[in-house]
This record gives sequence, structure tokens and C-alpha cells, in this order.
Amino acid sequence: MERRRASLTWDRGTSHGYGNQTDTWTLGTGVSYSPTENVELRLAGAVGLLTSGSSVGEDVKYDFGNDIVTAISTSLKVKF
Repeated sequence: MERRRASLTWDRGTSHGYGNQTDTWTLGTGVSYSPTENVELRLAGAVGLLTSGSSVGEDVKYDFGNDIVTAISTSLKVKF
């Protein structure tokens, strides 16, 4: 049996006056495969974009650019 999943998430950035968190977009996907009822193999991955912004405080001002983040995960489950 094979199963596939995908997700797209968005997290709106916030600011507290002393730092900044910008928007984050993440695309995740995963698949699981069971060749027998006692064995399951899973593979998943994610790609994310952290958007650019700037921060202004009393003592410091800075700008930052876009960042890409990635992740991958695998697992094997064997039932006895």
C-alpha cells in the first residue's frame, strides 16, 4: 500500500518593536510504502521560504534578505 501527502503553510510575520519575524512559507510532502503488512518505509521533505525585512530599534537598525530552509526525513518500521 502506498500513501502520499502534501501541505502548504503560511505564517504571517510579527514585530514587537525590538526585532522582526517576517512571513514564512513552507511546502511539505511525504510518502509511505508498505510492501508487506509488517514493514513500512516513510520518506518526507520540506522546503521553506523566510521572507526579507528590516528591524529598527533604539540602538540598532538592520536589514535581512530571504532565506531558504530545507529538511528531509526517512524512517523504516518493522513489526514483529
